Amino acid sequence: MAKWNSNCRFFNEKYACDTLASEGYESCEECKFAAPYSKKILILKFGAMGDVLRTTPILTALRKKHGEDILVYWMTAQDSVELLENNPLIDKIFPYNLENVMRIQQEKFDILYSLEIDTPSTLLANVVNATEKLGFYFDDGTTSCFNKGAESYLQTAFLQHVKLKNRRTYQDLIFEACELSYNKEKPIFNFSKKDLEFGKKFAEENNLLRSDKIIGVHIGSSGRWESKFWDNEKIKELIRKISGRNKIIIFGGPNEIEKQKEFFEAMKNEGISLIKNNPNNSEGEFAAVINLCDTIICGDSLSMHMASALNKKTIALFFSTPCWEVEDYDLIKKLTSPLLEKYFFIGDYVPELADSISVDEVINLLESNENK
Repeated sequence: MAKWNSNCRFFNEKYACDTLASEGYESCEECKFAAPYSKKILILKFGAMGDVLRTTPILTALRKKHGEDILVYWMTAQDSVELLENNPLIDKIFPYNLENVMRIQQEKFDILYSLEIDTPSTLLANVVNATEKLGFYFDDGTTSCFNKGAESYLQTAFLQHVKLKNRRTYQDLIFEACELSYNKEKPIFNFSKKDLEFGKKFAEENNLLRSDKIIGVHIGSSGRWESKFWDNEKIKELIRKISGRNKIIIFGGPNEIEKQKEFFEAMKNEGISLIKNNPNNSEGEFAAVINLCDTIICGDSLSMHMASALNKKTIALFFSTPCWEVEDYDLIKKLTSPLLEKYFFIGDYVPELADSISVDEVINLLESNENK
């Protein structure tokens, strides 16, 4: 009886393997692409999309530590799948759903990296069959650590006074939780051919030339953290001051559809021409438009982490979240509100807080970037 190797990256659970079908092989053992692996690894990382993207640097370090022939699975939330899809260092991506939860309980792994501190990830960590487990697990209603290296991240995540005193980056802490050496490995994002074509078409439709200075301004924060970026009036002030010598793309997501529309129309009435992305862009399309920019101006958001992955200069504004947890990669210039400790991790919109970073501070950093 033919035996199909579902660990192979060419394998398709629903239609068997395209390689086998096209080449006439009857089993994986005969396939020229079949190769043994030294370790089978599962990563559990759900969370916000920005957190998923800034966890991808561990993939480079895993292969440095365990060798190039490891097999890497990653389970994540459906929203984050596209961020990982074209990553050559991941062999299989499992969206979090019932079928995949059942599947990973039936497989055997050499190492589990459980990198989420909340359920359902910690619950899954308990039932995964792995020889070695690192990170976090569900412990009678609380979160505990499989290994000592994960303790610093857990304390920083749960204890606000520790988080305020912490000066280590997220990557530094998560690498320690994984017992990996951190050498400022960068986030990884790879475009599909379709997304590259989208970016090219977007540039052509909006008359964006290689010689243009293109500034991307992300106007969103999030439903959870409304004080992560300026209000529209502050953004308008910035646009008025930089629009003459730059082409400006206004970025928004599904939560900013009305905000982006109102902002765009208001600036148009002032005679200021802007370009906007489609708030319903896929993540790959969103990244393709960011890739057209010379500099990104944003809050603490997915756009900031994506800009780092794409080697884009970034000016990031921090109002209520800790700037010290963000690795700058010599790309991000940070502006931190003097009121950050007063409003640390506040979810509500606070006018005093939103007004605490000036437009001129951003422009000064923008000009210093241009002069380099």
